[in-house]
Amino acid sequence: MTNKIGRNDPCPCGSGKKYKQCCANSPANSPADFIEPERKGHAGAVERAIDWLMSKHRKAVGVAIEEMLYGELSQEEEEKLKAQDQETWQGIHANTMEWLLAEGRILVRGEYKRVSELLLGQGGPLFTAGQRRWIAQMAERPLRLYDVTEVIPGQQMTLCDALDSEAPPIFVREKSGSQAAMVGLKVGFRIMEVDDHYELSGAVYPFSLLTGPGVLALLREAVDEAADEFDTPQEEISGLINFIIHREWLYQYCRRRPIPAFVDTYSGDQILLITDHYRVKDWTALVESLSTQNDVEGDRVSGWDHLIDCDDGERRSAVTINIEKRADRISLFYKTRNYAVKGRPWFESLAGNAVQFVSREITDPKGAIESRSASQEVPPSSETTMPPEVLADLIEKTIHRTYANWADQPLQALGDKNPREAIKTPAGLERVKGLLRMYEAGEKRQAEQQGRRAISYDFLWIALGISQ
Repeated sequence: MTNKIGRNDPCPCGSGKKYKQCCANSPANSPADFIEPERKGHAGAVERAIDWLMSKHRKAVGVAIEEMLYGELSQEEEEKLKAQDQETWQGIHANTMEWLLAEGRILVRGEYKRVSELLLGQGGPLFTAGQRRWIAQMAERPLRLYDVTEVIPGQQMTLCDALDSEAPPIFVREKSGSQAAMVGLKVGFRIMEVDDHYELSGAVYPFSLLTGPGVLALLREAVDEAADEFDTPQEEISGLINFIIHREWLYQYCRRRPIPAFVDTYSGDQILLITDHYRVKDWTALVESLSTQNDVEGDRVSGWDHLIDCDDGERRSAVTINIEKRADRISLFYKTRNYAVKGRPWFESLAGNAVQFVSREITDPKGAIESRSASQEVPPSSETTMPPEVLADLIEKTIHRTYANWADQPLQALGDKNPREAIKTPAGLERVKGLLRMYEAGEKRQAEQQGRRAISYDFLWIALGISQ
């Protein structure tokens, strides 16, 4: 990073262009009247700042960037990061340069100085008024983690602060980076105020669906620890958040992260998907037995749920009884081993000779994800032996079974409120909508990959009485 940049090398500003086609053409010490009159607002501020820094403090900038990128990495991790493809490095360069301008410090004459102060101080580059405001605002605005709840491609993004579940949603005008695939992700952004709207500073720190919750947990822990310290300055807390977001984002490219455990929100038990299959020998006796139970809801058409009273006053399903396609088959679904241990004897005692046990299926979601991640490639959907409509029916049943009580279950993403409670505030409503849009987007992608129809989540929108 400390070597001189070649004219055909990628520009360090992160634009994706060659250096000779980008910042190399920006004058470092040009007269004020050289600034193009057609450039308005903050356009060109970053390019002009980077060009000046490379002209005046190239070595110090290189040292600062190298320390920021590789300072906490092992030799193996550093090599993995350096081995990333050009597209990935364009994103790394963009975020790194934005970090340098907003938060970076470099060694100047034996003293560490904040880069933004050098840029805006005496002897700094010649900026327009709009460019100066942009650089100053970058230094003032913190990097935060947000949930992307809606994207209108090429126009706007809706963001909700991941750390503050009560914060109102923010609508950001964004053309270049507003991709529909970001819905449901946790992403680090620095949000800037421009005239009567918000824009992004240029940095984008996306986290995968698996790593995002872990990053949020790290941030919450760090903020709680800082809050326990007497009179911790807000600036210090913001700096800690900035550091964690940037560090964890880089780790995604060079450090294998453990798959998080899937835990039942209420019981705290690890989720283990267990399905018991039964042959029905006497439908009349089975239906009659289930209908006499006060803690069982449902019917022979839609299936039944065995409900339990919980300490928080809610009633939750411990066992879901599903009607299978074969006229003489049902299945019982439990989402933890403990539910299965209690649920099977309860059901067999109640059903008696009306049913006969056939088999049990157990799926560990964490293990399934680890196995899939370890494989070199996922077999294409065309290799499946299951007809698309049969697969769609199976997945539809699973979705309805899994989300049967979703509206009344506390969710960490909603600050441990259930969706029905959360929609009572504008902030909560947007977060709930964001979750539903994420489910729908993920299902649409999977359906396309598997060559089947997409399963609708309209039943959840209807259950909550909200519109898209």
